[in-house]
Parts: sequence; structure tokens; C-alpha cells
Amino acid sequence: MLFPQLTLVLEIVGAALLVVMIVYAVRLNRRLSTLQEDKAEFERLLMSFTDSTSRAETSVARLKVSATDTAQSLQESVTRAQALRDDLAFMVDRADELANRLEGAIREARPESPARASAAQAATSGEKVNAEVAQSEPSPQEETGQSKTKSDLLKALEGMR
Repeated sequence: MLFPQLTLVLEIVGAALLVVMIVYAVRLNRRLSTLQEDKAEFERLLMSFTDSTSRAETSVARLKVSATDTAQSLQESVTRAQALRDDLAFMVDRADELANRLEGAIREARPESPARASAAQAATSGEKVNAEVAQSEPSPQEETGQSKTKSDLLKALEGMR
């Protein structure tokens, strides 16, 4: 008699375990189907990412080529600008030397007067050319073309300083 009751209890426990297993299998099946759907979506995302990566690599390569071309062009411009700067510096130095020689020649050619002494003092304060232009009066023996040339030279010197 004990055996039939024990058998019934074992069958009920077995049935309960089977119900639990069926519920667990259904839940597992749902999760697996969700995982498969997510896997397909993940593969699509991965393909999109691969395409985006390849486009980015292509863009970076084009950008590098463009940057290299721009750098070379800029370097050529800088080289030309440096050469021009050096030429201009040389020309300014030469022009300054010529201006000083011209100024000395003009000063030697003019007779010394008290007004010239005050002009020399003004020159030390940076207004030498302005004072000479203000003091310059052509002598009667100078030709009008020569005085105009001197006046133009003095104005040019004034403009440089």
C-alpha cells in the first residue's frame, strides 16, 4: 500500500517538474528568438559600420593628399615671400645709404648759415628732412629743373622717414 501512494507522489512531483521545464523551455525559446532577431540587426549595424569606416578611410586619404598639396603650395609661397623680403631689405638698406649720401652731398653743396645750424639741431630730434625742406631756397645760379629735382628728392626722403 505504501507503494501506490509513493508512486502517486512521485508522479505528481515529476509532473510539476515537467511543467516547470515546459515554462522554462518556452521562456528560453522566446529569448533565443529575440537573440536571433538582435543578431540579424547587429549584422546590419556591423555592415553599416564597415561601410562608414571604409568611407572615412577614403576621406582621410583624400584629406591627407589635400593637406600635402596645400602644405607644398604654402611652402612655395613662404619661400617666395622670404626671397622678396630679403630683396626688399637689401633695397631699403641701399636706399638708406643713398639717401644718406645724397643728404651729405646736399649739405656740402649749400653754404653754412645760422638757420642751417638750427636745422642740424632739429635733425637730431628726427625732423632733419622737414627742416631742410623748410630751409631750402634755391640760389639764383641753380637752374629751375635742378631745384625741382632736389625738392623732389627731399620730399622722397621725407616720405621714407
